Amino acid sequence: MLYAGATPDVQAYMYKCICQPTLTYGLECMSSTTIQMRRLESVQGRLIKQSLGLSKLSHNTALLKALNIEKIEDIVNRNLLSLYNRIFKVESPGRRLMQHLLSRVFYGKTVPGTLLDRVVSIGESPTKRAFNSQHVPKTSVTNNDGLVNSIRHLLFTDNFTKPYSHEYLLVHLLSIAL
Repeated sequence: MLYAGATPDVQAYMYKCICQPTLTYGLECMSSTTIQMRRLESVQGRLIKQSLGLSKLSHNTALLKALNIEKIEDIVNRNLLSLYNRIFKVESPGRRLMQHLLSRVFYGKTVPGTLLDRVVSIGESPTKRAFNSQHVPKTSVTNNDGLVNSIRHLLFTDNFTKPYSHEYLLVHLLSIAL
C-alpha cells in the first residue's frame, strides 16, 4: 500500500480488500465500547493518510468519504446483523440460546453484551432480523459535499502521485483546513 507509484484508487481498493477485513475480523462477536470504536476509526484514518503520504495533521473524515471507505462501526454493525440472522438459519445450541433470549425481549429484558442486546441497541428489530433473510446493504459513503468532491477529484488526477504536485498540496491543505 505504501508504494509511491500506486494511485489512490488502487490504494483504497487494497485497503478495502485487505486491511479493513483484517481490522474488523471478529468484532461482530464481541461487545465493544465507543472509545474502542473511535480508536479503530483513528487507526483506519492513520493508515489511509500514511498510504497517501499525508501528514498526521490531516483530518481523515473527508479523505475516507472521498475514497468511498466505510466507517468501521458500519461494517461491524452490518456483520453483526448478518451473524445474528445466520444463527437462526441453522439448528444449533446457539440458535436455541438466541430463541430463549429473544423470548425475554417481549418482557422488555435483554442480557447486556449479547448479540441480541447489540442488535436492539443499534435500533434494529430483533424478530425482523432473525427471520428475514434479506441482505443487509452496505452503507453509502458518497454525499454531495463540495469539499469531499474536491478532494475526490484531486485524488484521482494523474498528478496526485507526484510528490509536491499542485494536486497533492491542495489535498494536503484541504484536509488540514477542516
